[in-house]
Formats: sequence, structure tokens, C-alpha cells
Amino acid sequence: MVLEPGLICVFKVACGERGVYAWLKHVSVLVLLISLFFYSLTSLWLAMAGDVYISQPLTKEKLCDFIASLAVDLGDRGGCLVESPLVERDVCYTSSNHLAYYALHYVCGYRELAGLVYKFLESYLTDFYDYHQVLVGKPIPQPFTGIEHVVVDVVNNVRIVHVKRTRNEINDYYGYANLIVYKALLSLQQGDGESALRELEKLEELWDGIGFADAYHQETGKYEAYKVALAVYAYRALGLQGNVDKYIVKLTSINPYTTLYTGNTGEGDLNLETVTITLLALYSTLSNTFTHKLTLALIIIIATTLVATVATLIIAKHLLPRHCSQ
Repeated sequence: MVLEPGLICVFKVACGERGVYAWLKHVSVLVLLISLFFYSLTSLWLAMAGDVYISQPLTKEKLCDFIASLAVDLGDRGGCLVESPLVERDVCYTSSNHLAYYALHYVCGYRELAGLVYKFLESYLTDFYDYHQVLVGKPIPQPFTGIEHVVVDVVNNVRIVHVKRTRNEINDYYGYANLIVYKALLSLQQGDGESALRELEKLEELWDGIGFADAYHQETGKYEAYKVALAVYAYRALGLQGNVDKYIVKLTSINPYTTLYTGNTGEGDLNLETVTITLLALYSTLSNTFTHKLTLALIIIIATTLVATVATLIIAKHLLPRHCSQ
């Protein structure tokens, strides 16, 4: 095939040598503009990334500041914390905010923001804040049931959502790492340390060295970071430092720190529930309240046993001479 002179000019943009150089110049400028565009896009993504997860180490300041960054103003209803910076940036769960209130007030010392969240919770009262309410000393109903999300209001394009229990009982709660921990903490709350330890034995059966391979993991192939934090919290409550250290090592190896992870690599963003439970597990003294209740229960048991023993000895002392005289 022989190209006509006019067709050759298409490749040169204009006939003559200067046309070739002009074409190359235009291409170079175009490549430069495309490169600048992708560089700007990458820079923007990296800037955003700092707000969607936390890099190790997990300091108290980082965790507290991340929680504070999720705050939105609801006017006369106070302020709430959206669930996550990307996936659920327009949803405030009363359950997560209930937990975060304690973290902001008692761990972070962010009293002003905690006050706004408290006002929000007072504006949308409910009798159930998900089963993780046991972490802050609020009893949880039994048996475990499924939950559902109910939108109760929309303010400034932010959905306000309650977590409600359904009638569907969960018979295989031992297949979920989080429910096992909640059951163990409920036992501790009731002063039954032995039952708590038995529950945590079930938790250990789900540990595969990377995370808790429970029902959620079986379904998705992902691990959930907050469940590792729950293990830290539970073992701190029991005073079992060896187990605490074991799970802290894992918790502090996930980088970036996000809600979901595989291996040691975080994926996606970090949500309010995960960051709050992590903060409470690593830096709060709330888990000590369970230990105090357990200690009090043991003291009562020992005291009752001692009183019963002394009473028995006194009675025996009075009865023994009568039997001997007969």
C-alpha cells in the first residue's frame, strides 16, 4: 500500500519538518497534563486517607481525635458522630454514640463534645444500645437475638438510627466472637468469674493466629478488628495479662488500622464502633469495674461461708456436752 502525500501529513500534523516537532511538542504537553492530573488525584486520595483510618501506633490522642473528626452539628438536638468517614458518613447510630460518649467524657476528656453527644442521646432516647452496652456497665438482655436498624429521624441530611432487637433468637451465639465476649462480661457483671472464663474458652477456639475466624469471617473472608479489641477488654477485666498482651500485639500490628483487615493489612475505612471499642480496650479503666464487682462477690461468698462456719462451730459446741452427758 502506498501512502499519498496528504496522508503522511496527518502523522506530521502539518507538512514539513517543523510540523513533526510541533506534533511532538503537543504530545509532550498532553502527557505532562495527564501526569499532573494523576499526581493531584493521588495526592488528594492520600490526604483523604489520613482521615479514613489511623496509622500505627494507636495512641490515645490519635483515637480520640479520630472520634472527634466524625462530629456533625444537629442544632438544638446537640451533635452526633457519624459512623464512618466514607461508607456511612451520613448515618448516626444512637448505639455507637452511646459508647462514644463514655470514651469522649471519661477517656479523652473532650467534655464539650461529650456534652453535645449526650444532648443528642437525650433527644433520641431508646432502651437498647446494642449488646456492646455491657462494656460501659449497662446490662444486656438475654437470650441474644438478631438486630435491625430503624431510622427515627433525618436532620441536615443525616439519618438518625436506632438499633432494635428482633424476635429471632440466636441459638449459636458461640459462633460469633463479639457475642461470646458480651456473654462473658455479663457473667462478670453478675459476679460469676468461672462462667466468664468458660465463655472465653469458646473465644479461644475461634482464634486462628490472625483473627477470630467466626461466622462473619467464614462468610466474608475478612477479620474484624473490634473483636480483637473486645478480647483485650475482656481479659483486662479478668486480670489475665498474658492474654491481654497476646491480643494487643495483634491489635497493634494491623496497619493501617481499619474496621476490616486481612493478615496485618487494614482494608477500607475505620468506623466509630471499632475506634471506640479499641480506645476503651487500650486506655479506659471501665474494665476494672467488672473486676471490682467480681472481688465484691468473692468477698460476700467468703464472708457468708465464714459466718456459716462459725455459727456451725458455736452450735456444735453447745450441743456436744449434752450428747456427752447422755
